[in-house]
Amino acid sequence: MKRLIRMLSAMAVLTLLPCMASAYEVPKDLVIKRPEKTPQQSTWVGPVKFPHGFHAVYNPCKACHHEESDRSLGQFLPCTQCHIKSGLDEPTGFFRAFHNSSPTSCLGCHKQKRLTKQAMPPISCTRGCHKKQ
Repeated sequence: MKRLIRMLSAMAVLTLLPCMASAYEVPKDLVIKRPEKTPQQSTWVGPVKFPHGFHAVYNPCKACHHEESDRSLGQFLPCTQCHIKSGLDEPTGFFRAFHNSSPTSCLGCHKQKRLTKQAMPPISCTRGCHKKQ
């Protein structure tokens, strides 16, 4: 009987281990800054205060972290880890990561949610991400 209990306990721990290992704290708020080499669009466009926790509640991680893998899960990987090209028209550059029609970009996701009537997120520059100072 003791052997059976030990075996069942070991199986329970092994089953729950992946879940416990993947549990990590999600940052509540982030500030997204333009990399130095990326040209500034306008003088009023500064760092973006991003409510990461709010977005994490309503969207799966993969919606934005589309290159997330089992090896990087739970690590803080900034957008600039992959989106490093500086040109405004670079398809995988920093600017286009946030401003394109793909559902993995901020603007693309906001537009898609409005079109499918899932939500009414802001799509205007100054009413959305870039609040005028």
